[in-house]
Parts: sequence; C-alpha cells; structure tokens
Amino acid sequence: MPKNLKLYTFLTYCLIPIALFFAFLDVIILLSSLANPSALIMVFIVACLVIYTFASFKFLKFGIEREIVQTKKLKDFIKVNAYVSFFLCSLFFVNSISVLVSTNAVLLKFIDEFLTQQPGMPKEITSALVLSILKGVSVFLLITGIIGIVHIRTTLRLVKASPHLFE
Repeated sequence: MPKNLKLYTFLTYCLIPIALFFAFLDVIILLSSLANPSALIMVFIVACLVIYTFASFKFLKFGIEREIVQTKKLKDFIKVNAYVSFFLCSLFFVNSISVLVSTNAVLLKFIDEFLTQQPGMPKEITSALVLSILKGVSVFLLITGIIGIVHIRTTLRLVKASPHLFE
C-alpha cells in the first residue's frame, strides 16, 4: 500500500463506526417514516452515507490493497452514493459551523422558544441542558462532516485514477 494512503485508510476506519451509528438511526427513521412518508427522503440520504462507507471500504481492502479487479457496478455504486454523501457531509459541516459560531445568547433564545412550544416537556430539561447537547452534537457532526468530505474527495480521485481496478 502506498504511503500516501495511510490517511485515507485511517479515515476509512473512522467512518465505519460512524456509518454503523447512522445505520441504526436510519432504521429508526425508517420506522417513523411509515407514519410520515415525506421522511423517506431522509432515510435515503442517510442510507447513501452508510452504503458509501462500506462500498469504499471494499474498494480499499480489495481494490487498492490487494489489487483485485472490482466490478464496474461497485465503481458506479461508490460514485452515486459519494455524491449524495458529499451533500450530507456538507450540510453537517455548514450547520455545525453555524451553531458553533453563534453566541450562547442567540442559541438560548431559539432554545427557549422551542421549549415553550413543547407543553409536556419535563422540568429537568432546561435550556442549559439543551444548549450543551446541541453543542456536543454539533461538534460530532462537524468532525463527521470533515472526515466525510475529505474521504469522499479522496475516494473519487482514487476511483478516477484507478480504471484498471474495475472491469
């Protein structure tokens, strides 16, 4: 394996637990989308990230490391899911930056408005708790977005540079 692929391999292994987490969430979203069919688009988008992760992992392990010729179907599968995943990771990145750059006062205003619209919310759920959860989730999604964007760009370059690995 070339030295310059060590970062790509590391990012691939970082994406696998993230993909497993999103696969779990995708099943939950799928179940809730039975009552709300418009949520199926979110199921599709999240599923693309999961599919992309495991398709690119297969490309790395068999195509790049062992130089076993892969099918053109895998190449197309990687490319299509990579474009949708790139869109999702870009949204993660932009939304996380917007939350992390915002001041606590602005975020608390939105959180207070949200909590007042939820009449059955337990008293233990305070604005400060929701703010800390929001910031934590934003950091996780920022990291996921950065890893995803870098990984997808590298994968697409490798796929383009390795036509001999696809029959």
